[in-house]
Amino acid sequence: MYAYLEGILAEKNHPLVVIDCAGVGYELSVPMSTFEKLPARGENLKLLVHYQFTETDGARLFGFLSQQEKDLFRLLLGVSKIGPRTAMAVLSTLSAADFERAVLEGNISMIASVPGLGKKSAERLVLELKDKIGGLGVAGANPVSRLGGITEDAFSALITLGYSPQDVRNFLTKLAQTKKYNSAEELVKDTIKELHKRAK
Repeated sequence: MYAYLEGILAEKNHPLVVIDCAGVGYELSVPMSTFEKLPARGENLKLLVHYQFTETDGARLFGFLSQQEKDLFRLLLGVSKIGPRTAMAVLSTLSAADFERAVLEGNISMIASVPGLGKKSAERLVLELKDKIGGLGVAGANPVSRLGGITEDAFSALITLGYSPQDVRNFLTKLAQTKKYNSAEELVKDTIKELHKRAK
């Protein structure tokens, strides 16, 4: 029904945004991955749209800045017992690239780090999506994966310890580019130190 909406960003209060399109305000739910990249209020914005209607919630619009995010959202909705709230949580916790890699590699711990997803749900996602998710074509764009095995191992270890994938990815990328590490353990320790410094 809707492919995209383009207009003025009138309101933004995660997870909701309002786009003014020729005097009509459209309210959309957006994942954190999109919300963090939104322009200031009053500026022009174009969001790709997924329309959904249910008897309980009525009509709802979901907005995304990238086609990969929209495709992943729809792919997640095709998994049994996964609804819009959980699909949005996935996109708000993991990048499309990180999620794709986690599914392809069977990284249950990383997927289970998404709020609302337990180990059983993560296992079901891997089982149902492993043969479908490769079509997103974004795994190669993952900045963590490009840095090598030590960084990937450190990333998985930190997610298992309960740290936010988005925070971990940013610090790992920065540290691995400024210093040569001989083991994942060294990189994990330095990343935790940086995370704790930021929390103070």
